[in-house]
Amino acid sequence: MAFTSTASAQDVKQGVVTVVRIHGEARYSAGDNVWHPVMPGTTLSDNDVIQSGANSTVDLVLAEKVARVGYQSTAGSPIGGSVTIAGLPVTPINAGQSTPEQNIIRLQPDTTLAIDKFTFTQTGADTVSDTELDLRSGNVFGNVKKISAESKYLIKMPTGVAGVRGTAFLLGANGDVTVLSGSVVVSGIGANGQVYTTVVAAGDQFNPQTGQVTRLTPRSLVAAIRDATAIVIAIHETVTVVETPTINGYTPIIDVSPTSGHSGTFVGNR
Repeated sequence: MAFTSTASAQDVKQGVVTVVRIHGEARYSAGDNVWHPVMPGTTLSDNDVIQSGANSTVDLVLAEKVARVGYQSTAGSPIGGSVTIAGLPVTPINAGQSTPEQNIIRLQPDTTLAIDKFTFTQTGADTVSDTELDLRSGNVFGNVKKISAESKYLIKMPTGVAGVRGTAFLLGANGDVTVLSGSVVVSGIGANGQVYTTVVAAGDQFNPQTGQVTRLTPRSLVAAIRDATAIVIAIHETVTVVETPTINGYTPIIDVSPTSGHSGTFVGNR
């Protein structure tokens, strides 16, 4: 029994959160209130806290491997095309590079996000991920690839928690949720003090003050999807997966090209 327990524990691996893009200023702390500057290539793990400044955004990639930062990465051409929503053309959320989809988070201005837990477990049949984030203030956009049934992706807020599965979403620390694809289950304490649990589907938004789920107007949904897709493509353009030979085959390593601002200006090298 002791051997089984030890072997199981060894199957759990720490995930890595990598800063891939910054517009403006940001800082991070190891949970001790000692703050350090953030730059493309900064890696975060359990108990770290990252904070974006005023008029600043920070893009994060959440993956199993440490991301290497270097300008030698190359990006392919955007794929996808467009779909029509209520008669209006829009590029789909999952349009991007011909590289493996990444779990991403964008911190909007004046946002504080803590990484409470981020691990991967190899069960033999599947990879189970356990992501627990703490949105202490501000707002985030997230795009989460489809995860296994046993995996979980939770974002805590001051008054509740959101459960995410294969979803593009906007989430505020005040409990506001807008879902662009997939669904989010949000639970918390409403303005009336009552506990709620609500499923927010694609194209819907949830207001914790009223406790109501409402449908986005077609034009609002199109605009939100366009903005979200621009974020996804911008991040995927910086990410290339390189296969490095090992004695067991190939081990993926992520290369990230650092950029800054909307124009994608190069700001660093290997």
